[in-house]
Amino acid sequence: MLGKLLSRLVGFNRYKERGDRFYLESNFARALQEYRRARSTLVPADYRSATLDALIRECSIRIGEAVQPEEEVEGEPPSFIPGLEDLFELAIADKPAERLKGYRGLGKEFEAGYVSLVQGDADRAIQHLRAAARKNPSTFILLLELGRALSLSGQMESASFELKKATRLNPADLEGLNLLAAIDLQLGRFDEASRILEPLAQKKEAGPETHFLLGQCLVGLGREDEALERFRETVSIDSLFHEAFYEGAMLLKKREDIQNALPLLSRACSIAPDEVSYNLELVEWVLEYDLDEKMGLAACDRLMVTDEPNRWRYLAWIADLYLRRGWRREARDPLYKALKLVPPDRTAERHKLQRQLAELEGQEPPSHPGPA
Repeated sequence: MLGKLLSRLVGFNRYKERGDRFYLESNFARALQEYRRARSTLVPADYRSATLDALIRECSIRIGEAVQPEEEVEGEPPSFIPGLEDLFELAIADKPAERLKGYRGLGKEFEAGYVSLVQGDADRAIQHLRAAARKNPSTFILLLELGRALSLSGQMESASFELKKATRLNPADLEGLNLLAAIDLQLGRFDEASRILEPLAQKKEAGPETHFLLGQCLVGLGREDEALERFRETVSIDSLFHEAFYEGAMLLKKREDIQNALPLLSRACSIAPDEVSYNLELVEWVLEYDLDEKMGLAACDRLMVTDEPNRWRYLAWIADLYLRRGWRREARDPLYKALKLVPPDRTAERHKLQRQLAELEGQEPPSHPGPA
């Protein structure tokens, strides 16, 4: 009984936290899915079901899903719709306990700015955070988040300026130093990033982000062996840090060590199957280096889901992989589908698909249509 109860609680927390993250990112369809999963773990009398039902209703409205009107019951409050304070508490829920106090009490402008930042609206976040900074000009948390917002909007020099002010206020803070170093990396300032990151990486409390950033920095400085060690250290701390597997794979590919690079790239794809760049790289390796077709076919299947506008390209690759295996009959269907989806302006690709189909069916290939 106790094991079952713990299982239900863990399931609820996992689904609810994922739903909150998608809600804050304005991805209401995914949030609705996770909230419904969380709701399914609760018994009807659970007090948390009221809030979940309201969030489910709100997400349904946002994505245009039909919702049955609720009957108004006299004496009961209206349906809950999350306001700024609720959204802000969701946004900071994953902050360490020692950080939470610093985020609260900075005013409504900060709350609106931070919620906008988590939702992905960096420009709006900057407006609110600058307004908050005029009232609290020397607050570490505010400067940290303003720097983050500026970096996400592409204003790297301004972000660096604000983060340097933040790190002067709190020179030992790992998050602020990591963010400042990440901006230096974006600006190609590898020496400056190294001066920040190398001492940090020696600290016991250094997390995987510090080692990963240092690895990228060392690549920029041409110290590739040391970079690989940092990527290994990253995944030894966090085995799901897919970016480190990917960067390690790309570094080994640069050395033409595909045999050792391939397991790292495959691992990155398995951890983050929705990452288009990872799967594109994997298919290209399979085609270029004559690797196992099964990996390429699996990656193409993932790409057709995550990058739907380019499905025609992945269908054509599937046909190529089938043909490489000698599966001529099986290659026809993806070729037909690719031909229907290929954009009208891609004349060379269209001609190639027509030629492949004609060869499979024993027909004379069509003449090249020429430039449109």
